[in-house]
Amino acid sequence: MLFRQIEYFQAIIETGNFYQAAEKCNVSQSAISQQIKKLEQELGVKLLDRHNRTFSLTPAGE
Repeated sequence: MLFRQIEYFQAIIETGNFYQAAEKCNVSQSAISQQIKKLEQELGVKLLDRHNRTFSLTPAGE
């Protein structure tokens, strides 16, 4: 699943938000969010700082 999670992460960065990334990847927004959280847990680093409806990349995410 790691490849798919990285694909989702890339889509989030390219589109600038979770909703559009979900549409691009043909999955639900909640699925994208869950997979990014799982990716962060597997890597042991936080990739995104979430702010209400926006996000910013952490140094690890960059």
